[in-house]
Amino acid sequence: MTTSLHQLERRERRGKWFVATAILLSISVLTASWVGLFSFMAATTAHGVMVDVEAAVIPDVDGDALNFPDLSRVSRIYASNGTLLAELHDGIVSEPARFEDIPGVMINAILAAEDSDFFVHAGVDWSAIASAFIDNLGSDTQRGGSTITQQVVKKTFVGDEISYERKLREAVTAIELERRYSKEQILEFYLNSVYFGSSAYGVRAAGREFFDKELDELTVAEAATLAVLPRNPSIYSPRSNPKTTLDRRNSVIGEMLDADFITQAQYDAAIAENMSIAPPKTFTSPADHVVAEVKRRLLEDPEFAFLGDTRDERKQAIFGCPADAVDCHGGGGLNIWLTIDLDLQNAANEILHNWLPTPADPEEEAPTGAIATVDSKTGAILVMASGLPFGEQQFDLATQGKRNPGSSFKPFTLVAALEQGKSLNSFWDSTSPKEFEIGGGQIWKVSNAGGGGSGLMRLFDATYNSVNVVYAGVSVEIGPENIVDVAHRMGIESPLPAVPAITLGVGEVSPLEMASAYTNFSTNGSWAESYLIESISDPNGGISYQHEVSRIQTVDSAVIAAARQPLEIVPVSGTAPRANIGRPQGGKTGTHQNYTEAWFVGFVPQAATAVWVGFPDSQKPLTNVRIHGETYSRVFGGSVPAPIWKEFMQIYLADKPADDFPPDPEGISAYLRTPSTDVPDVLGLNEADATEEIRAAHLNASVVEVPSSEPVGTVVAQSPEAGAVISEGSSVTISVSVEGEPIPQFEGRTRKDFEKAFNDFQSQAGISLSVDFQTVETTNPNKVGILLRQRPSAGSIVGTGDTIIIIFGVQK
Repeated sequence: MTTSLHQLERRERRGKWFVATAILLSISVLTASWVGLFSFMAATTAHGVMVDVEAAVIPDVDGDALNFPDLSRVSRIYASNGTLLAELHDGIVSEPARFEDIPGVMINAILAAEDSDFFVHAGVDWSAIASAFIDNLGSDTQRGGSTITQQVVKKTFVGDEISYERKLREAVTAIELERRYSKEQILEFYLNSVYFGSSAYGVRAAGREFFDKELDELTVAEAATLAVLPRNPSIYSPRSNPKTTLDRRNSVIGEMLDADFITQAQYDAAIAENMSIAPPKTFTSPADHVVAEVKRRLLEDPEFAFLGDTRDERKQAIFGCPADAVDCHGGGGLNIWLTIDLDLQNAANEILHNWLPTPADPEEEAPTGAIATVDSKTGAILVMASGLPFGEQQFDLATQGKRNPGSSFKPFTLVAALEQGKSLNSFWDSTSPKEFEIGGGQIWKVSNAGGGGSGLMRLFDATYNSVNVVYAGVSVEIGPENIVDVAHRMGIESPLPAVPAITLGVGEVSPLEMASAYTNFSTNGSWAESYLIESISDPNGGISYQHEVSRIQTVDSAVIAAARQPLEIVPVSGTAPRANIGRPQGGKTGTHQNYTEAWFVGFVPQAATAVWVGFPDSQKPLTNVRIHGETYSRVFGGSVPAPIWKEFMQIYLADKPADDFPPDPEGISAYLRTPSTDVPDVLGLNEADATEEIRAAHLNASVVEVPSSEPVGTVVAQSPEAGAVISEGSSVTISVSVEGEPIPQFEGRTRKDFEKAFNDFQSQAGISLSVDFQTVETTNPNKVGILLRQRPSAGSIVGTGDTIIIIFGVQK
């Protein structure tokens, strides 16, 4: 049988293990009280013992089995300006340092406390074992003789089972470990992995935790204090047992002197130094809601699949290992950079607090708000401020709060209408209230805010005045499914109901979604998806993730540019004058049914910002509420969200030029023309139905009454005639039949002639009228006794019971 090279290498490696074991066992017989081992060996033959020992003690491993495992590290989250927002770990606060970066005073303190002969022995310190053996013979307590190498082996490779076999494996493995690695490599791993208490693993984390110092800032006394802790972090805790720690610290300082690690002068100074321990490190994030959203995205978003295929894999990659996990190694050490502008985030939080403070009584429910801002060119999320402190409400109202947007959803309807060929100068019926048949025999009744409205209105005007009835008509005519499609293309991610009322905001969306979608109006539809995480670097400084801005054209640029025009009027003379910042801007108010939600979503060339105001846990009406020193009987989007938006945007824009929006693209004129329409045929209809038909054709109805043999109220004539093509907003005159006859011309007659003509008219028309005779003085002799005026005038329709006024001239 041929022996492979791999088998030969394996046999040689096992032979080296066995030699080390044999040496160890020989010396163990002389120096240690391993009675159980001797009993075990006496129970069988010498050959059998050695075979059993070899099988039980020598690891059957390949060459990489003694590789040092990767250490968990703390991950950190930073705002765009470099401010630390969070430290992420799962109970292991670890900051590994290179051996060359650990100062000699720290290394020497550890060696003095744990293994002063570390650089002399070969993994096992036989003299220490013998000394421990002798000391233990006459003592009730047991002292160990483990070297630093053995401690590494115990913690990392063989475990801490209480058995002679495990102790043998520990010693054998320690000898092999020193054969494979340099002293510096072993000591570096130990110094970075040993536990110091208070979740601090490794000397760097310990220095920060207990002294709030970097390694190169530690004094001899402080290094000696840290060196005490690995022996037993609970007993030697400098916070809970300061005297015990101080006594042991001073002993270590003495051992450092004995080992010539320090001079007498250094010893004297270190002994005299007070043990001043820093308070426990409790990091308070300046943006807890942001941090929570970052964690959620890292753990759930497919964008970060490189962190792991499962949630557990991602969790370890981000937070490192749990402190109590035995078989978990590595993870963490990420530096996560965000797009958040912390100054703006803080300003937004302060504004929300000033306008909508948290009640002192936790049982009292009060309205709150949220602000979200997205950079129009990149999609970077600059602000995601939630009005409630994180300690009270972990739910982020800016990103997770899905609420009804009210009329702030109308711009998506406007864009969809323009895509369907409608025009800003098209005309729509604004009569309120108005009923719409929406299929299945269902009737949808819509009223304008305030209840009023009548006649035709341009879509342009209906937008900046937020006329519900007009937008309901648009929704029904173009189809709600097209509105949903536009909203999703422009950046709304939430599912939306394809119902006509979608135009009035019956769907639920977050402020962040609305801000992102409104950036389209800043850029003529060149949209970049919103993002929060800019980049992620690994523990070695390599870039694991870098966001790349990608822009898509969501809607034809001419459509978006046209839709922007009425939105620019909203803060000037529309529903949100309290949002006017005196520079290029646009936006839309939103007030949901029964005043349960109030919005203002606005945009400038640089960014879009959404402001929501409402109750955090329920859709209670915002009625009779006191906000910012003012009592509101009803809160509208233009009354509270709009001035909040203005106050925030003035801070955001303080150092930015008053840029203009992109120029109008070619083709925009198609959406500004006044459309033509066909005149409907309304002959034979009653007046109400005819008027409805004419308005449905985007035309005005002008009514004249004419006597006719047709039933009263019937349209007997129209002008222009049916089928004529005229501009929307034009009038169609309809003649409607009424009872009565047109009154003749009586003016210029004498009283006698009038009475005869009047009686003939009544007789022929078959009606009975009353006459009110009046006079007026005149200096003209030719007008005396003459009928000068009559009311109603000639041609007016009169019927039985009507009164006519007759005025004759008399001599002055």
